Amino acid sequence: MSPSQKLLLSIHACFGLATTMSGLFLNLYLWRLSNDLTVNASFILVTFFFGTVSFAVGALLSKKTDRIFSFQIGIGLTALFYLLVILLQEKTASYPMVIGILNGTATGFYWLGYLVLIYDLVDNQSRSQFMGKQMAVFGLVNTLGPAFAGYVISSLNFTGYNLVFSLSLLLFFTGLILSLRLPKDTSPKKPLYLRLLWRFNKRKTALKPMWFGWLIWGTCEGILAFYPTVILFMTVKNEFLVGISSILFGTVAILSSLWHSRYNNRDREPYTLLIVWLMYFLACIPMILTMNIWTVFIFLIVNEISKALIGVTYFSFMFRSIKDLPKSGLRTESMVMREIMLNIGRLLSITTFILLYLVAQELTIYFFLFAIFIQGLLFKILSVENVGIMVRKKIKIYKSEV
Repeated sequence: MSPSQKLLLSIHACFGLATTMSGLFLNLYLWRLSNDLTVNASFILVTFFFGTVSFAVGALLSKKTDRIFSFQIGIGLTALFYLLVILLQEKTASYPMVIGILNGTATGFYWLGYLVLIYDLVDNQSRSQFMGKQMAVFGLVNTLGPAFAGYVISSLNFTGYNLVFSLSLLLFFTGLILSLRLPKDTSPKKPLYLRLLWRFNKRKTALKPMWFGWLIWGTCEGILAFYPTVILFMTVKNEFLVGISSILFGTVAILSSLWHSRYNNRDREPYTLLIVWLMYFLACIPMILTMNIWTVFIFLIVNEISKALIGVTYFSFMFRSIKDLPKSGLRTESMVMREIMLNIGRLLSITTFILLYLVAQELTIYFFLFAIFIQGLLFKILSVENVGIMVRKKIKIYKSEV
């Protein structure tokens, strides 16, 4: 990896360590303060909505100035968000909407900057390997962060939550300082060409199902943002055990990501996605029938494999799909379109979850199963690309023989 790629990965590691230490237990913090899953769901719902808005604003900012500014604003606002949580303490659960607005705004700015930086600093040939290494690093911080945070919280109870949030604050400031060393964007400043991307969606029919796939992935991601952590805590009833279990889940994520970066080539990706999706769906069924420590742990292990392999595989597919578009793949516009579709899926799933929780709470787990079931559509979308490649190759061979 180049020095700029290593620096970007280091900043993302700082951000990831801080968010995994705090983000995982923030959901537990809200649930323990309120004992009401609708508080968690409301917080996540507002986070995703304002994440979409700030993602679009960040895109406009990066087009007019530099994508690093959006990246830095995201890190800074995330630090401000956790400072607010520290100041509110036990009152945090009374303001899920307020903290959700700030968290969503910070998240949108950060991810717009980060994704465009990946596109700019990593070439097409090595991007899949970089994404695999990124997931491995994220798996490592996912292992260390929650384990340490769980130990602190179990020892100090609610005081431990504030200490963990304070340590995360220091990591965000570290990432912000490191971001000052990233290379500037020297390309000419241009407007946001969302209308142009929309025209190409009409001409290039393969783009439409690709964007729809992000909506499908979002329906599952919306519930995964808070549900697994809560059901794990309800099973083990101890924050330290929640943190320690992250060592197992993080190890699984690291191994899955390393396997992807070394062996999951373009031709193998659709079959990898199909096998992992079947594992994902089947692992959810025993947990629905009998929720105990074994069924929950089996599901969460498969969940880590799925996030590492399905998520990265589909991201690589998206980058390949947009590389033939003009203006450097309309990279910023494509990230905005992805975020819109992803968050539509998230918002739909969380809204449905809240309504079911209020009306028929026992049906929420079945809706979770449905969200996982429809992930199988991603295999159909991805497999079409490989069929197209095979057809083109056959035509080339035929012409050369003639």
